[in-house]
Amino acid sequence: MWPDLAGAFPHAPNRALNTVEDPVKRLHQFRNRIAHHEGIWHLPLEARRDDIQAVLGFIAPAAATWVAGASRIDDVLARRP
Repeated sequence: MWPDLAGAFPHAPNRALNTVEDPVKRLHQFRNRIAHHEGIWHLPLEARRDDIQAVLGFIAPAAATWVAGASRIDDVLARRP
């Protein structure tokens, strides 16, 4: 399936499966933790933010730029206990 799915990420730096698959897998696990009301504050949240930005950038760089500018994630992380 991968060669066909690669077209969904036209701005990925290469067509290697792991370039897209690795951050998507991490985000899937992260999403599941949140959906099951598990704690996330001990996780590397900055890295998950970077995964979100990377995957979005693989799809639409302009959207990634907009999200980075509009996001309050860094403000929230700066105030965490």
